[in-house]
Amino acid sequence: MKNIKKYIIAILFVSGIISLHSCIKGDFEQPPVVLPTVDFEANMTLAQLNQYYRDSLHSASPVLITKDIIIQGKVISSDKAGNIYKSLYIEDGTGGINIKLDQKEIYNIYKLGQRIYIKCKGLYLGNYKGVPQIGYNNSGSLSYIPSTLFSTYIFKDSFPGNPPTPRVMNISDFTLNDISTLIKLDSVHFAPADTMQPFVAIGAQYGTDRTIIDKNGNQIVIYTSAYADFARNLVPKGTGSIVAILSYYIGTNSYQLYLRDINDVQGFQ
Repeated sequence: MKNIKKYIIAILFVSGIISLHSCIKGDFEQPPVVLPTVDFEANMTLAQLNQYYRDSLHSASPVLITKDIIIQGKVISSDKAGNIYKSLYIEDGTGGINIKLDQKEIYNIYKLGQRIYIKCKGLYLGNYKGVPQIGYNNSGSLSYIPSTLFSTYIFKDSFPGNPPTPRVMNISDFTLNDISTLIKLDSVHFAPADTMQPFVAIGAQYGTDRTIIDKNGNQIVIYTSAYADFARNLVPKGTGSIVAILSYYIGTNSYQLYLRDINDVQGFQ
């Protein structure tokens, strides 16, 4: 009789464990992963968009996009390291564009290699110091697209693909069509006065320019924000490669570069 009771108790115990496991498993089951897709196509390249509004980019006020323009591109930027602020850069093989988003940690939403489509009608095109940007209107100034409107204008297509491959270029070859694209400079070195100094000078409130020089003596500056997590890293000596987003500063009529993170400084020795 005692053996029968023990047997029954054992069965009930095992049954309870199985039921508990099933409940726990049910409570923590993940929802099915939905592949994001779009059912429309881009009807304008980024190069065409920049050219179409080029004359307007010199206007003091942002230009409302009134046509049903749809663009697409792959994400080439990441704000994880803090050197890029509330901006998303995409390129489509013909050019690039900077999209102003009212959001921090954008890299968690739009990852490197993610293809996105943007319905531009209702957004604004303007410029910041010579760099074309898409954003929103705020009392006559180009501002950030509110996060509540992301789903109205920005659409993901599929999952993020391979990280974008930068184009290998020479400093002397840059044109305005290359702005906001991912480029790579090989066989460059930092100006001797900048080496072994922090990327952002001690006491600098916003950021610091550091100069890189190619083998032909051509120069370009890398601007690093004081909020970058590598701001106190020392500028390396030697020769190496730089991967960066190409930008422009109209105040000096010159190109400049933005690193995404310290891994964009490669092979210096």
